[in-house]
Amino acid sequence: MNARERLRQGKFNSMNVECLPDSSQIITLHKEGDKKAHRFRVKNLYQPNEEEVDIDTGKPITKRNL
Repeated sequence: MNARERLRQGKFNSMNVECLPDSSQIITLHKEGDKKAHRFRVKNLYQPNEEEVDIDTGKPITKRNL
């Protein structure tokens, strides 16, 4: 399960959102008992044109560059 699916299904205990100047957000999810946090960067969260972008560059993630 990827981080966006965890967010949609509510499978986390805490969430941290960092808003960036380019209108994207870095979302960090943590579930009690898990050893790692799940992070992803997204633009237009919960909008029809939502897209996950690279966490470092901010460029859209496509199947070719995964």
